[in-house]
Amino acid sequence: MNNDEVFMDKATKERYQLEQIRRESGFQHKEEYAAEIAAPLSALNAVSPYRPGKPEKVEASSEVSDEEVQELVEVVTRNKAVGYVALFVALASLFVWPVLMGVSGIVLGIIAFVMGNKILGSWSIALGFIAVVAYFLLVPYYA
Repeated sequence: MNNDEVFMDKATKERYQLEQIRRESGFQHKEEYAAEIAAPLSALNAVSPYRPGKPEKVEASSEVSDEEVQELVEVVTRNKAVGYVALFVALASLFVWPVLMGVSGIVLGIIAFVMGNKILGSWSIALGFIAVVAYFLLVPYYA
């Protein structure tokens, strides 16, 4: 192993994981992060002081309680679930009951967007809107 590789102890890993959960939850930021694809450079640079030989920088205790971590995980899961349900309803509106399900997809998409799941919310709003507009444009030709 090279000396250039970064070694993290247990406390550092916990802090890094908690920071990642905070970023993904959207509580403090108004942006979505794709942390599961690539680690942000700021997080990698923050870990660099925690190499072997510098034990004074490593803290043994964590500042975040387990209840707070559990709450953040539940919020992230709930936000993603609303976004996926909204997308499913909006996609279904293209095939079945375009007005009813299209408007439902738009409303659920707005809720998902407000809750922080901006990508899925935007897609749901757009697909629901397309289904409703297409229905009203095509009905005169088939009625």
